[in-house]
Amino acid sequence: MSRPRSHEKLQEIERASASLFAHKGYHRTTMRDIARALQMNQGSLYHYFAGKEDILFKLMNDAMDDAMAVLEEICGEALPPEEKLRLVLQFYTRHYAGDRERLILLVNEGGALSEGKRRVLVDKERRYVQLFKGLFEELENGNRMKAVPPSIATFAFFGMVHYTIKWYRKDGPMAPDGLAQSFAEILLQGVLRAPERQVCKGAMGKADLSGIPSGSP
Repeated sequence: MSRPRSHEKLQEIERASASLFAHKGYHRTTMRDIARALQMNQGSLYHYFAGKEDILFKLMNDAMDDAMAVLEEICGEALPPEEKLRLVLQFYTRHYAGDRERLILLVNEGGALSEGKRRVLVDKERRYVQLFKGLFEELENGNRMKAVPPSIATFAFFGMVHYTIKWYRKDGPMAPDGLAQSFAEILLQGVLRAPERQVCKGAMGKADLSGIPSGSP
């Protein structure tokens, strides 16, 4: 009989595997490599996972489930659509850019999974797209969006975050929170219409033109 699964040991295995898969590559990493990194017997590793594909799938699937739970919670709050979008953008950036190794797996290693496991993740990716697109559409319907198609805005944001695997380091000069705020600001400034402003009136009820040189168009 196999020993009971320890939550702490599972987390250790997942952390070690994520690091090896991300830095060495999934196909070049063996179960022996994972066991050696954990200083455990390779046979004992099979008490927790049937093989390295199961480890990879759990890493990717859990990352997507954890993020989706928070994103759906934000979208269910009674907030203006602009604020919901800002919170969603910031959380998604922190969640993935702040966990570079899992993001590398999500971006690069999906093709290593069997068709059934890959289909599960693709379905979840579609849920992500619909969630983000729905927020942009809500703004568009309220005449708060510039002439930017919601689908383009959605994939532009995903591209920003996913490309951080090429350059971002969370121990660098900008922490994940700062990066999240910057990304949200860049995207929101790019897609949101400026609030309508009232024309300033002079004392006689006409637009105040003082200070404008004569002959100006």
